[in-house]
Amino acid sequence: VKSIVQCFDNIYLVSKREEITYATFSRLQADINCMNDSIKYSSWKYLLNIASSELPLKTNSELVKILSIYQGHNDIEGIWKKRNMERTDYVWQTLNKTGDRYGSHLKNTGIKKQPPPDNLLIFKGSAYGAFSRAFVEFVLTNEVAKRLLEWSRDTYSPDEHYWATLNYNPHLNPPGGYKVKLHISFVFIILAKTDPTIWTSRYVNWGESRCYGQIIRGICVFGSLDLPSLLNRHELIANKFYLHTDPIAYQCLEELIFNRSKLDLPLNDATFYRRMPFLLAS
Repeated sequence: VKSIVQCFDNIYLVSKREEITYATFSRLQADINCMNDSIKYSSWKYLLNIASSELPLKTNSELVKILSIYQGHNDIEGIWKKRNMERTDYVWQTLNKTGDRYGSHLKNTGIKKQPPPDNLLIFKGSAYGAFSRAFVEFVLTNEVAKRLLEWSRDTYSPDEHYWATLNYNPHLNPPGGYKVKLHISFVFIILAKTDPTIWTSRYVNWGESRCYGQIIRGICVFGSLDLPSLLNRHELIANKFYLHTDPIAYQCLEELIFNRSKLDLPLNDATFYRRMPFLLAS
């Protein structure tokens, strides 16, 4: 990998690597490490963290146009009513790093955690998002963000509450974050006539739509017959694809995005992105 990276002036390997154990703090720490390195470069305005099982639904040019519309606002999922409080109300212990990679190595000790620092309300969200540069700087330097990070060390899958909590607590005044309480923002969802997820960073089919690929752990692993519907989505990135499950889906979408990038077409549905709730609520 190092030899390949050396061939490009816009790719670099993270300087501090983590041994990732699913659903543990190491997953979040890995993103923090990448942010620490990325902030040293001055030529970007948004950071998007992407899993190996994901593919973009937009070209790089389209991503730039969409994120420019967002004007420094973060595109981060935030859920209040459907939170799994067990994940953050109790201390979780890592038993080992050799078992089932999908969480059996984590145990709920039954020990209640102290409340979150600084009167923070814990929000559920995705591990992935579109983070403005100012928000990344806030994550790395703000003392409240650091205290929340430390508090999250013994929670379950902290990457699924850390970004959302920082973004949706308005008293923190996070750069690019919500300036109003989340329950008020639901009014804007109706007015904007957008998807109720209130974010566009990811499309994940949890079973609400037909899956032509395979359902694995409750998530659709997209197949080639899913591609027509995927191409009409507003989201930036789709999760998930497995090369060994349906290589045609993977390769066709990759080829389509590559070919479309040569055309540099005008952005379709720009109005949709201008009416995102986090823009109307600002």
